[in-house]
Amino acid sequence: MATTIKSTALDFQAIKNNLKIYLEQQQEFKDYNFEASGLSNILDVLAYNTHMNALTANFALNESFLGTAQLRSSLVSLSEGIGYVPDSKNASQAFIKMSLNLSGIVDRSPRLSISAGYQFVSTVDSLEFTFQTTETISASDDGFGFYEFKQQNGSNIIPIKEGRSKTKTFISGDNAENITYIIPDKNLDLSTAVVKVHPSSTSLDFTAYKNILNTSVIDTDSTIYIMKEMPNGFFELTFGNGTTLGRTPAPGNKIVVEYLSTNGPDSNFAEVFEPVNAVQINANTELVPTITTESVSSGGAEKESLESIRKNAPFQYASQNRMVTHSDYSALVLRNFSSLISDIKSWGGEDNIVKEYGAVFMSVLFNSTIPQVTVDATKQSILDLASQLSIASFDLKFSDPVRTSVELDTKFQFNERLTSLTMNTIKSQVEDVTRQYFTRNTGKFDQSFRRSNLLSLIDDISPAILSSRATVKMQQSVTPILGRIQNHTLKFPVMIEEFDDEEYIVTSTNFVLQNINCSIRNKLSSNVLQVIDLNDNRVLVDNVGSFDVNGVVSFVGLQIDSITGGQTTVKISVLPANQSAITPQRNDVLNYDESRSQTTGIITTATN
Repeated sequence: MATTIKSTALDFQAIKNNLKIYLEQQQEFKDYNFEASGLSNILDVLAYNTHMNALTANFALNESFLGTAQLRSSLVSLSEGIGYVPDSKNASQAFIKMSLNLSGIVDRSPRLSISAGYQFVSTVDSLEFTFQTTETISASDDGFGFYEFKQQNGSNIIPIKEGRSKTKTFISGDNAENITYIIPDKNLDLSTAVVKVHPSSTSLDFTAYKNILNTSVIDTDSTIYIMKEMPNGFFELTFGNGTTLGRTPAPGNKIVVEYLSTNGPDSNFAEVFEPVNAVQINANTELVPTITTESVSSGGAEKESLESIRKNAPFQYASQNRMVTHSDYSALVLRNFSSLISDIKSWGGEDNIVKEYGAVFMSVLFNSTIPQVTVDATKQSILDLASQLSIASFDLKFSDPVRTSVELDTKFQFNERLTSLTMNTIKSQVEDVTRQYFTRNTGKFDQSFRRSNLLSLIDDISPAILSSRATVKMQQSVTPILGRIQNHTLKFPVMIEEFDDEEYIVTSTNFVLQNINCSIRNKLSSNVLQVIDLNDNRVLVDNVGSFDVNGVVSFVGLQIDSITGGQTTVKISVLPANQSAITPQRNDVLNYDESRSQTTGIITTATN
């Protein structure tokens, strides 16, 4: 009679039991007591060996795929196979203004220059960090002895990056096209790497090589390099093959790699920057420049996370390092600026609200800690990247994220006989579940609100919650110039409820006009907006704008003298036509406004 072994189980005891079953089917071991004999020990050894072999094979197989690999070394190797280079540590960056007052110095030069690498020190949490300039900066005498340093592009806002300058030098061998050069530094910031190839070890002349990730066209004469992370965390530098993959250094060439070795996120939020050295004015004079901080340091980050690699590598592979489709733009921007960006959305001009053919629109959701000056600089860097990698002549245009908040009026029926918990405890749990729902499901592009999903979570909190319901409003804000008459237009991501004679569709938070506490609401049975005196409910301004069902709220000639509570914005709330679901489009992002939401428990004696 044929016998079979069940081989799918990895559990030690299951393997041992399967072996016993097999032996019991053999005539030689019929009616044999395995547990009371020495064969039990032999079966333990066999089962343990099989168990370990199975686990090893299972782990090895998991490490062979992007979706299941758990080791960074595995993901790095797998990403390399599809042309994706995981991001290195990122240096924190700050922006400063720098000046010198030389009005008392007679023999001052009309122009001063400071080479890249001019250093500053700053302290974060009692730890000292070194920052430095990334390019040559210069300043000219304004005629009165005042010098303001500027970048090469003319901007007086100067970026400085954290890290120690390091240089690694190699000499190309005879078989140059097959040589790899190892940079033994796990803290290297790839974005700061500069690769120079000198004709000889003594020559001052050099050819600057360009990172292949910033190149869209490669031929025999392309001076490109490839730098990528190795499984051990160090970095490997390679060049082309001298034919189709770009020029390779000739034997005897000197290869110089300059880069910043950074502390990553530890140096974020540095505020005060003190120059390490004075600036040489003339043979007898040195002065320390005046430094003004434009933005605290930000953007420092550890190496790209495993989940980020897992997500971004396939998109990078699809783009093939070229910006052709709008999804290519998103993939390549995420690859190069992942430490600054939490989410990104792009779409073609043909899909824009106002169609614009030949354009690609992009909305970037920056990390909340990134200051505006860094946002502006990053946008310019994105435009520069697009000019390098874009195959077609598309115009890249930014469309800032439009944030819409959700307000909830949640009510639940509560039978206190069905639980030992108090009403306040249950209410707190409902509020916690609501916060968690929005944390998990909103805050980024293409994330929607589903009322039924939230109410199901609330109902599952306790058997004592018999039912729940929620009234949903959408909210956006206007930021007025106080005391000035202005026009504002808000565009909500979904349609607005039609007006009726019972309920106000549009309402606002409080503000002050002509020393009167006011708010905005629509006239019943009308889409006309009014300014209302909160003291006696009379109409102060009869027509200050309107709304339409397509999601647009417009204000015309609105004046706000001050805002209650010292706020800088007035919140405008509307009832959506469909409260069951709010689905953002394009650059819309949903958030939860807990301050404008409320939760109410209703005690009942019903049991179902």
